Amino acid sequence: MSHSARPRGAAAAAQAGLLGGAREAGQSAPAVRERWLDAAESCYTRFGPAKTTVEDVAQAAGVSRATLYRHFKTRDQLLLAVIVREAGRLAAEAELQLRRFDDVGSWIVEGMLFCLREIPRRPLLAMLFAPEEVGVASRLVLTSERLLEIGADILRPMFEPARRRGLLRESVRIEVLMEWVLRVLLSYLTVPSHLARTDAELRHLLRVMILPAVLESPAAMPASENTLTKEPRDG
Repeated sequence: MSHSARPRGAAAAAQAGLLGGAREAGQSAPAVRERWLDAAESCYTRFGPAKTTVEDVAQAAGVSRATLYRHFKTRDQLLLAVIVREAGRLAAEAELQLRRFDDVGSWIVEGMLFCLREIPRRPLLAMLFAPEEVGVASRLVLTSERLLEIGADILRPMFEPARRRGLLRESVRIEVLMEWVLRVLLSYLTVPSHLARTDAELRHLLRVMILPAVLESPAAMPASENTLTKEPRDG
């Protein structure tokens, strides 16, 4: 993925002005934070997360590095804040899509399929899985309690009733399940499967490999979906 060169000097100042830099009188703290995250997202999209510095974001936001560091203690913390914001937007859309399903197994599988389809379509999230970015992205995603909470909040409306009805294995906890789901998503987003290329193939694969580990007695897979598990015939 190619990224633009950084503007310096007068060009940087002009860009900072265009992005709305300094805090306006009467602007709320959340609004100011959103402006800073907008500036950071612009820099990540332009330069790439690995090459974006706090100085770049400060120039784009029209504030000092010290100001940003008072609110985001590290460079990674700033990147994670932008990722969490975009993940929240993705989660809100996922919830709308999942309302048509009424069982916890479908929420897990269809939610994962939604993420596998949508993340590559969103520039900020898609670039996290470029070869030069994926190491940092994986570390941030898998150690972020907030991202786990976002995922758990999506699943909880179906997960808790299923737990009460005895449909889930006793050992399955929603937080552990969400960490495992994130690890599976990271794997498929980083290196797509050569065995499951279509939504139907991925859906079948996820149902076969994931649901038996989560559900107490998963329904039998329809015969028409068994293509991935059949042994190839000799020619």
